[in-house]
Amino acid sequence: MSATPRTNNERLRDLVDGAGLSEAVSLTIFNRGLGTAARSMEDWKSFLAEPGTQRFCVLDNGLLAHAEEVFAKVIRKP
Repeated sequence: MSATPRTNNERLRDLVDGAGLSEAVSLTIFNRGLGTAARSMEDWKSFLAEPGTQRFCVLDNGLLAHAEEVFAKVIRKP
């Protein structure tokens, strides 16, 4: 029996938690390399919000791939 795959937003929350950084610092890291597509704090909070809340916004595959790339550089592996 396979487990339900994690959503992009859940995977982003895992990355942010794994980095152990504040929202502001994690947003700064996320925005690296995005140029004019950089996200605001309001956008960032909407990606981290729980589904079903008014603030929640789905994180697309491209932004998740970017997050995985930039956070891989700061997350310490045991």
